[in-house]
Amino acid sequence: MDNMLQMLLVSHHTSSCEEPWNILEVLLRFTSTQNKSVCERAMERISKLISFITSSHWQEPFGKFFQPSQRTRIVHMTLEIIGDCGTEDKEWANFMLGVFLRDPATWLTDVPKILEFIQRNLGSNRTSLQQALSSVLLVMTKQFPRDVLTSVLTDLPQCDSTTLDIWKRVLTLPETSERILEELCPVLQDQQLCAVFNVTTAKLGLLHLTMMPPTEENLKKLRKPILLQRFLKIESLPILWLVLRGLVLLSERPETARGMQALLPGVMKTLRFANTHIVLKALNICRNVMSHLRKREASLIALELAQKLLPLFNHVSSEVRECSIRLFKDVTEAVVWWLKGTMKKNVHRGLLPLLFHMSDESPSVAQASGEALVACAKFLNWKKLKHLAKRQKKMEIKEYLLQQDKGRVDEYLWQSLLYVKDSQATVRYEAAEFTGLALQCSSDHSEGKLNILCSALQPLEDDAHPAVRSVATEIIQRCQSHQAEPAQSRLAALCCWP
Repeated sequence: MDNMLQMLLVSHHTSSCEEPWNILEVLLRFTSTQNKSVCERAMERISKLISFITSSHWQEPFGKFFQPSQRTRIVHMTLEIIGDCGTEDKEWANFMLGVFLRDPATWLTDVPKILEFIQRNLGSNRTSLQQALSSVLLVMTKQFPRDVLTSVLTDLPQCDSTTLDIWKRVLTLPETSERILEELCPVLQDQQLCAVFNVTTAKLGLLHLTMMPPTEENLKKLRKPILLQRFLKIESLPILWLVLRGLVLLSERPETARGMQALLPGVMKTLRFANTHIVLKALNICRNVMSHLRKREASLIALELAQKLLPLFNHVSSEVRECSIRLFKDVTEAVVWWLKGTMKKNVHRGLLPLLFHMSDESPSVAQASGEALVACAKFLNWKKLKHLAKRQKKMEIKEYLLQQDKGRVDEYLWQSLLYVKDSQATVRYEAAEFTGLALQCSSDHSEGKLNILCSALQPLEDDAHPAVRSVATEIIQRCQSHQAEPAQSRLAALCCWP
C-alpha cells in the first residue's frame, strides 16, 4: 500500500496539489477512530506522505494541506504514540516530531491546546514522552513567548502543580531567558489577565521585578507590604511563585526582613497548597524573617507556625521534610517562658513523628529529626529523653515515652497508626513496632480497639519490606489470640506481652 501511495504521488507530481490533499483528507478521518492501532497506522501513512513530499521538493508547502485544528490533532496523536509503551517502532513518529520542531510557525500555532496536552501528560513516567514534551515546550516558547506565558496563566488550572512546573520551565529556560523576561512585564499588565486576578495592571506588572537581578533599585520598587499581602491571596501557583520569590529576596536582608512580620500569616497560608516549590519558599521566608526578629516578636509567630509545620514532616519531598523539621526546632527554641504552656501541646504532637523520622531514608532528614527531638526534650525538661535522643537510642526512646506519660499512651497509639501507611519502609517499621509497645502499655484492651488495630496493620502483612511484614504479623497474631481468649484473661495476657 505504501508503494502504491508513492507511485500515485509520483504520477501526479506535475499535476495540481489536490491529489495529496485528497489522500490526507481520507487518512485524517482514521485518526479520529477509537481503535488505537487504526489511528497509529493512519498516522504512519501521514508521516510517510509528508516525508515523500519533503524529499521530492514538492513546489507547494505541505503544511497548507491541513487546517489549524488538523495540525494540532496530528501533533497530539504523534506525541501520544511516542509515549505509548505498546508502540515498538517509533521512527516515523520521531520524524514527525522533527517536522513540528523545524517548522513551529506552521505546526505549533495552537498554543493553548498544545499546552493543555503538555500539562496533562507532563507527569508521565515515559522518558521518551518527557523528552518530546520538553522539546515542544522549548521550541514553542521560542516561537511564541508571549502566547505561552499568557496561556499558562489563563488556560491551565492555576492550582495544579504541573502548571507551576511548566511556568518555572518557561521562565528559566536559558535559551529564551532574555526574551521571556522582556515579554513577562506586558503579559502581567494585560488588562484581561489583571481582571481575572482583580488587580490593577500597574500593580501586577511589578511582579516581573522578582525575575530581575536583586538590585537595590528593584528591591525598593518591590518593597510594598500591603500590595504583597494582596498578592498572597491570589489563587494561582504561578503568581504565588513569583510573589514568594520576591519575598525570599526581601527576607534575606535584615533591613527588609524586620518589616515583613505582618506578611507571615499570609505566607503561612500558602503552605496549604502542599506544592514543593511553594512550600520551600514559604518555609525559607518564615525562617529568614524569624531569625531577624527579637525573641518576644518571634514567639507569637512560633505558636501559629508550629501547628502548620507538623503535617509537613511527612511531605513527599525530603527537602520539605528537612526544612520543616529544622524550622520546628527553631520555633521550639524561640518561645518565651510565659508562652511555653501554649506551645507544649504542639511539642507533644511532634515527638512521635520526629522519633519515626530519625529512621528517615534521607540522612539529612534523619539528622534534623534527631536534633529537633533533643530541642523538644529541652523544652519539656525531660533530661533522660534528651540523653537518649543525642545517642539515637530509638527503642529506649519508645519505651521512655510510654513510661514517662502514661496518660498519653492511647493518644500515642492512635498517632502511630497514621504512620504505618507511610511511603518509607523504615518509617512504617518504626511505627508498627511502636504500635505493639503502645498496645502493651494501654489500659484499654477492648475488642473494638483490637479490631481497629488488626484492620490498620493487615495491609502490612503483604509489605515489600520483610521486617515490616514480620512485626505486623506478630502483632496481629497476638491480637487475634487474645480475642479468642475469655474476656477476663485477655487483660492479664496483654500485660505479660514480652
